[in-house]
Amino acid sequence: MKDFVIPLVIAVIGLAATGLGALVGARATRFGAERNAETVRRQVQDQAAVEHGHWLRQQRLNTYESFLEAWDECLRITQASAAVHDPDSTGLEDLREAAGRMAERARRIALLGPEEVTRTAEELTATMQEDVAVSTRFIEVAQAATAAVDSRAVPADAVADATEEYRQRTGQLGELMRSYRDQGRSLRDLDGHPLLGEVVRSIEQYRHASREARGALEENLAHLSGTVEEASAMVDVLTRNKQARELSRERFTSAVRQTLGTPPMTE
Repeated sequence: MKDFVIPLVIAVIGLAATGLGALVGARATRFGAERNAETVRRQVQDQAAVEHGHWLRQQRLNTYESFLEAWDECLRITQASAAVHDPDSTGLEDLREAAGRMAERARRIALLGPEEVTRTAEELTATMQEDVAVSTRFIEVAQAATAAVDSRAVPADAVADATEEYRQRTGQLGELMRSYRDQGRSLRDLDGHPLLGEVVRSIEQYRHASREARGALEENLAHLSGTVEEASAMVDVLTRNKQARELSRERFTSAVRQTLGTPPMTE
C-alpha cells in the first residue's frame, strides 16, 4: 500500500506543478500581451496626436494666410482711394466686402486659436470695419453738404449784373451832372429826371442781389463748417485706427510666428 501511495503523491504533485506552471505561463503570456497592447495603443495615440498637431498647424497656417490676404486687400483699396483723393461708393463697397472677408476669416481663427492670435485678428478686423462705417458716414455727409450747397447756389451772375447796372447808371448820372454844371444849370433841375429813377432802381437791385448772395454764402458756410467739423472727428478716428492696426499687426505677426514655430501638439 505504501509503495502505491508514494508514487501516487509524487504523480499528483507533478501534475499540480505542471498545472501551476501552465497557469503562471498563461498569466505571464497574458500580461505580456496586455503590455504589448498598451504599448501599441500609446503608439497609436501618439501618432494620432502628432498627425492632429500637423493637421492643426496646417489649418492655422492656411487660415492665417487667408486672413492676411484679406487684410492686404483692404490696404490696397484704402491706399488707392487715398491716391485719387476722390472717395466714392464703388471703392467703399469693395472695402466693405474685403473687411467682411477679414471678419469671416477672423471667426475661423477663433475656432483654431490660439487666444493671442484670435484677439489680435479681432482687433484688426474691428478697426477696419469701423473705418468702413466712418468712410460711409463721410461720403454721406459730403454728399449732403454738396446737395445743400447746390440747392442754395450763390447768385454770382445776378450780383455781377446788378453791379454793372449800378456802375453804368451812376456813371450816366455823373455825366449828366457835369453837363448841368457846364451849362450853368442848377442840379435841382435834375428833380424828376428819368435817370434818377433808374439809378435808384439799380441801387435797390444791387442791394437785393447782395443780400441774396450774402444769405446763400452764410448758409453754405454753415453747412460746410458743420461738415468740416464732423469730417475732422472722422479723420481722428481713422488716424487712431491706423495707429492701432500697426500695433495689432505687429502683435498678430509675432503671435503667428510663435504659434507656427511651436512643435505641433494637441489642444
